[in-house]
Amino acid sequence: MEPTTTPVTAAEPGNVLVLCPQEAHRDELARILQPEDFRLFFPPNHAEALARAAVGDAIILKVSEPGEEEYAFLQKLQLSPTGWPVPVLVIADNLRLEAALNCLNLGALDCLIWPVDKDRLTVRLRSGLARKRLADEAIQAALRGAREKAQAESLVASLIALFQASLQNRQPIELLEMMLVEAMRVTDCEGGTIYSRTGDDRLQFVLVRNDMLDINMGGSVGKEIKFEPLRLLDEAGKPNHKYVANHAALTGNVVSIADAYTAERFDFSGTRKFDANTGYRSKSFLTVPLKNHRQQVIGVLQLINARDPRAGVVVPFNSDFQPVIEALSALACSALEAYQRG
Repeated sequence: MEPTTTPVTAAEPGNVLVLCPQEAHRDELARILQPEDFRLFFPPNHAEALARAAVGDAIILKVSEPGEEEYAFLQKLQLSPTGWPVPVLVIADNLRLEAALNCLNLGALDCLIWPVDKDRLTVRLRSGLARKRLADEAIQAALRGAREKAQAESLVASLIALFQASLQNRQPIELLEMMLVEAMRVTDCEGGTIYSRTGDDRLQFVLVRNDMLDINMGGSVGKEIKFEPLRLLDEAGKPNHKYVANHAALTGNVVSIADAYTAERFDFSGTRKFDANTGYRSKSFLTVPLKNHRQQVIGVLQLINARDPRAGVVVPFNSDFQPVIEALSALACSALEAYQRG
């Protein structure tokens, strides 16, 4: 049975790889640690333990007396790109000061004497696991930073291209098309819509795209849009928050919906009817109000069905993309204002 890579939490102490040649000592360690909810795995040798280091949260190295083989193992673990954060507890039958110092200098968390004290063993293991958890969080933060940097660099390049396009006397509708396509690209989603707010408080469809259904309506080359505008006020003249696009326009808030079929706050009956007619499955929505420099909502950008590029399935929109979309929305708003002036 292979250990999992589930992160360590207070309720789930984690995976412990136990390197111990003596069966009686393995049984004793299991007797001590399993009631504490540690999951124990027993790799047969040092090479196998190194190979499994990435899925271990801690390692117990039980030896008669630390020697060159153990020093080499600790050194290789420290040099491993996946194993270096894994804490190692050395438990020895005989432990000279020089050997203990060698182990500690090579990265061991602690050196204990057999027979080991149960409380000290569990406390040191939990301490090591907490340190490992902090290291894992730091690694994940660094990876997020790298991803965000890459996204930021991609956004800057996109914004430069879009800004240059705006200086080339492009028609406002062409710029809006570019904004919508770029927003769909950076979020890796299947569809998108841009609405324009009219003087009589309606949301008029300006652009509708869905790459999965090969739909391209509105704009410079798209088909005519025959969808009825969304009314922002009901028959009594009160704000109509029935639809998610309405709500974003009326409140000025970004709205993210993980699954339209389970969302209870908004009416997605029109979406379900569209899906029934096309065989499509609309799921995740990101709806962004387009605000002018006076913070007035003059339109709405709506994106549909974000995809996980690795699994190829529809997922909720990642909140990390929101700053990117808001930056694109600012440019889209300028183009929409020019379009409205017409």
